Amino acid sequence: MKKLFTLCFFVIPLLNYAQSTAPAFGFQYDQRPTVSIDGRALISPWAGGLNALQYATVRLNDDARDDLVVFDRSTNKVSTFVAIDNPTGSGIAWQYAPAYETAFPSINGWMVIIDYDADGRKDLFSPGPSGNIDVYHNETQGGNVVFKRVISSLTTVGFGGKQNLYVAPTDAPAITDFDDDGDIDILTFDASGNLITYQQNMSVERTGKKDGLDFKRADCQVWGHFIKEFCNDFTFGISCDGTAGAGKVNPVVNAAKPVGTRPLHSGNTLAILDVNGDGKKDMLFGFVSCTNIAVLYNAGANNENATFTSFDSLFPAQNPIAFPAYAATFSEDVDGDGIKDLLASTYSDFNENRLYNFRASSWFYRNAGTNQKPDFKLIQKDFLQNDMLDLGENAAPALADLDGDGDMDLLVGYSGVLSGTAYRAGLWHFENKGTTQNPAFALVTTDYLGLTQGLGLSEVVPSFADVDANGSTDLVLTGTGAKGIEIRVFFNTAAKGAAAQYSLAGATRWPTPDLMQPGELLTVADMDHDGKSDVLVGKSEGTVHYFRNAGTAVSPTFQLQNQRFGGFTNDNSYYDRARSLVIADMNGDKKEEIITASNNGKVRIYQFPARLDQSLTLIDSLPGLGLPGTGLIAAMADLDGDQLPDLMLGSEAGGVRYLKNSSQKVVVTGLPEEVTGPWAFPNPTDRYLTVRPAFSGRIELVSLSGQAMLPMQEVKVDVETVIDLGGLSDGTYLLRLTADNRPALVQKVVVWK
Repeated sequence: MKKLFTLCFFVIPLLNYAQSTAPAFGFQYDQRPTVSIDGRALISPWAGGLNALQYATVRLNDDARDDLVVFDRSTNKVSTFVAIDNPTGSGIAWQYAPAYETAFPSINGWMVIIDYDADGRKDLFSPGPSGNIDVYHNETQGGNVVFKRVISSLTTVGFGGKQNLYVAPTDAPAITDFDDDGDIDILTFDASGNLITYQQNMSVERTGKKDGLDFKRADCQVWGHFIKEFCNDFTFGISCDGTAGAGKVNPVVNAAKPVGTRPLHSGNTLAILDVNGDGKKDMLFGFVSCTNIAVLYNAGANNENATFTSFDSLFPAQNPIAFPAYAATFSEDVDGDGIKDLLASTYSDFNENRLYNFRASSWFYRNAGTNQKPDFKLIQKDFLQNDMLDLGENAAPALADLDGDGDMDLLVGYSGVLSGTAYRAGLWHFENKGTTQNPAFALVTTDYLGLTQGLGLSEVVPSFADVDANGSTDLVLTGTGAKGIEIRVFFNTAAKGAAAQYSLAGATRWPTPDLMQPGELLTVADMDHDGKSDVLVGKSEGTVHYFRNAGTAVSPTFQLQNQRFGGFTNDNSYYDRARSLVIADMNGDKKEEIITASNNGKVRIYQFPARLDQSLTLIDSLPGLGLPGTGLIAAMADLDGDQLPDLMLGSEAGGVRYLKNSSQKVVVTGLPEEVTGPWAFPNPTDRYLTVRPAFSGRIELVSLSGQAMLPMQEVKVDVETVIDLGGLSDGTYLLRLTADNRPALVQKVVVWK
């Protein structure tokens, strides 16, 4: 005999709560669920991914070791890591610690962390408006990190008098004590992008104190006695007034003009480091159209009178830094030996032409020499990234019990990987080998169902829903193909509760909702409770489109019902769009909420509307989350057994963040008994079926493909109605009970003669 399933599309109205006050909603970052890849446990699995990085050490807690702050230029996100004893050997390791992130201000473009007032605490420099520099003083006490802005728009005395100290938005300045007098100086390029401006700090000279920010541009108009134009295109021997001394022009001038399709425009990165141990500070230079880092050698009498006379285009000499374009370097001790190492990443803020491998964009060179004479050895190209879930770009998590063991497993989609000229994506599959209370994820495969070559899609996003209303979980996959958005449905052929069975060959192509574009995400849900899956589409301009399924469960026809579902407006903002939506009961009160995760990193909870044409009511904007990332894609499931759905957020940076649901759980009393047993019997039946409905309405019998098998008829609550199925062939059918303003109730019926 076949097992009878009553599908849970029936929502009971709430009568009263065990508490009178409104429930509190909340989520908090949780690092406890373990993740292992090839048997190796990741130290920081839920850090959220990293792309284009800048690094700085600073004391975050009250132990004796500096910690690590990483700024991702592609997402404008700060990530904080604390130093721990290396679990695999000597030295230190870096463990993700998101609690410190909210101490940092919003940063856009670059950051430099350095102690400018000699109080033993490192301060923060970051861009202000219009290329200015803002300064934040470190006022940490007792391990509580606090940065307070003390200067908005740092000034200098230039050739035309006092003015704002300018850093081009495309540039990375060097902020360091260049002249070795104890106060910090600033080196950056001028507006032309060809000349270094040396902003000397005059605090020591004027007051004898090292704690000031009193800048004056060096009198030499061509500081360092060189100019640059394009990629590895340096002219040396230039006098302060801009003229070239006789015989002093470097013979390699114009020998390496940039090639390719990248536009030639301003964009420079600087780092100051004595690379050859001669006591004079050299310059590591990156340019927007260069793949390399060039080292410029200082042959001046001292650092205050720097004169750069030659360069090497490959640095370090062994395993030189090379990115598709625009490299940047940073000098920090990241292995805990007290000697500063070299870190390199790209300064590009997006994956131009999909040439970057953002799974390995964090290069670590250990310093095998000394701080005075470094010797950099390449150790890895995925520093920090190899200790977290990092699939490159646009991670998209989905949760379901795939192996039928009662706990939630994890699929993660991603943007893609470039192989030759093909850019393809698939799904990473993690099995939950823990329990319903303590998840422990282990990587099974990086190409679930063979989708990478089987479908040839990029920007792959998985989600789960019971599309065919048979009680088992189906897989819905969206991605970008050669002709735009494609939607595939993998119907689960296994019985409810058994291990999922999906077939690539059996995947069904769904019609793409009108006007849906790449980058816009699908939410599959039965919005009108008619037993068929509808869809919501988070649009790039900020609105949400609601499409009702006017077809069948397995062969849908999507009809646009509302272009501004929930009241989301067209704000023409790519950054604040409702990119990803999840519908779930967040606090156990038997009422659904809608959680939205936007492109700019905002996560909000809304009350589900009583009518689908009503605007959503904002419940909580979750300010305590800070910036979880950008390009967020949300998934929810109960991972710790407390009957509250937890949240996973995939991000543009290619990683996933796990947030435990900390909402106040609501105990609801006074509810009528939910219909869980059969309301049509006997089942199976050889001919006659008796219907005892839970409410008055209309019943209809349809095939699994949605074809009407009998005329619709009225039924009354608590009145038995007998229908004759003698004219039907043996098989499985769906009996659907509907009524105005009531969710549908669906029961599977088996005819067996």
